[in-house]
Amino acid sequence: MAFKLNDLVEICKKEEGFSAVYYTAILLAAVGRKRYLVRYENRFNEDGSRFLTEAVDSDEIRPSPPQPSGYNFAVAERVEAFVDFAWRVGTVIRKVDPNYYVKLDCNDKEHHCPFFKVRRHLEWQNGTWLSPATG
Repeated sequence: MAFKLNDLVEICKKEEGFSAVYYTAILLAAVGRKRYLVRYENRFNEDGSRFLTEAVDSDEIRPSPPQPSGYNFAVAERVEAFVDFAWRVGTVIRKVDPNYYVKLDCNDKEHHCPFFKVRRHLEWQNGTWLSPATG
């Protein structure tokens, strides 16, 4: 997919510790054919004085996923929970209306998440959004 200047995107780094973690960023520029310069919305430089800007590979970028409003998740459903400034893939392990307990894939920890910080998990493959459960 060709991204455009100022597109809102999500970055999932291929480094250890970043698997299944999506950070929101703004696309600033193309850097060659397969890299982009992005500015994160929730990650900061080392001294914390400004948003982190870095070049990332195109296979680490996806557009922001579509989200239907009012989605009701079931126990065992795959979701993404907004925890520690990033969307993290996990599984609903308990529902306490209207909120959820989500077990995160990245660290196996359980987090209590308000309903508005939980969204459906979708995979971006070959320019199409797919639900991992249904393909």
